[in-house]
Amino acid sequence: MSTSNRAGATALLAAPLLALVINAVLPTLTDDPSAVIGSLHSHHGAMVLGLSLAPLSIALMIAGVVWLAAVLRARAPRLATAGGIIGVAGGFIVLFEDGIHAVAPAVADTLGAGAATKVLGNIATSGAARVEPLALLLAVGLTLLAVAAVTAGAPGWLAFAVGVCAFAQGIGEATGVRVLLLAAFVGLFLSLAAIVRTLSGDPVTARARQAVPVTEQA
Repeated sequence: MSTSNRAGATALLAAPLLALVINAVLPTLTDDPSAVIGSLHSHHGAMVLGLSLAPLSIALMIAGVVWLAAVLRARAPRLATAGGIIGVAGGFIVLFEDGIHAVAPAVADTLGAGAATKVLGNIATSGAARVEPLALLLAVGLTLLAVAAVTAGAPGWLAFAVGVCAFAQGIGEATGVRVLLLAAFVGLFLSLAAIVRTLSGDPVTARARQAVPVTEQA
């Protein structure tokens, strides 16, 4: 496996692991402005760390989705292309949301608790925040890529597992249920790791992986 392909697989697997750590460390998983400001005052270090690393986690996932789609095009071009496009679109929406959340520490440090809560409340109810449901496109894209991986020889249950874990992650984030969220990230990591192992032993996708760096450089 070339260096660039190894980097792509590493990004795909590192994303859920980093997200697991982030959501285990964050004192609160709610988007409620008053709870966020309260946690920033009582658990400042943990909140800053978690909110700062969240964009990195989703950036790794976007890179991993691009890599996986490129590798799977040799076996299932339509599914791989659709899954890659949809997954990346959903990933950028999540990245946008995480970027908004990442400004919370700066707002809390600059303004008082009351003013900071009001500012974050305005952000949460702004038109930009209405795109939040579209973040589920990432789960749809990952599911399509998992189905494409089944075409490449992965066990059929992996498509189901990836779909369930990806959507459970979205539900966990929307409801703030930490146990569900952590379990979803663990399951997603194990499922994606199984897909990577399957692809590494498939001769068609192996040739595709070798061609990815050339394609990317062209």
